[in-house]
Amino acid sequence: MPIDPVLLLMEGLRSAESSLHCATKLYERNRCREHGEAVNFLLANIKSLNSELLETMPTSALGGAALLGLVAERLPFSHARYADHFAEVARRFSAGARRHDDLVWLRAMQAGFACRAESGPASKLATLLRLAIGGAARPVMVFRAAGPAAANSDAGLAAWPPS
Repeated sequence: MPIDPVLLLMEGLRSAESSLHCATKLYERNRCREHGEAVNFLLANIKSLNSELLETMPTSALGGAALLGLVAERLPFSHARYADHFAEVARRFSAGARRHDDLVWLRAMQAGFACRAESGPASKLATLLRLAIGGAARPVMVFRAAGPAAANSDAGLAAWPPS
């Protein structure tokens, strides 16, 4: 099964932000031109990764959880009381648990963010929520074992397949 593309983008974003932190410290220390160019390059890279995140549909609940974590980090101060709830839902999605009440609450929050602003930060949060809900609501494929358990391999083979 391929890795969720949102997880790859999130890892790239985390590493770029970490590199930006180091490059900014180096630039502040000696104001070297090369370090300034590195800061500008990393800022452009972070901007492109963020725009890709707004367009990439997660393929699993784990990708949806990563987007919910990003939403919880970027909530405006006026919505800070919801950050803990977003983080809790993201934790449940990361563990593989998808509850109906979580999806209903997320859809209500997405609709609330979508109607508040059409081009501001709330619309970007609404887009991230829409993508996270889409990833979490995807059906899960469950593969059943085709044979007996390994612990009963000798006894079970003689009786397999059942009649």
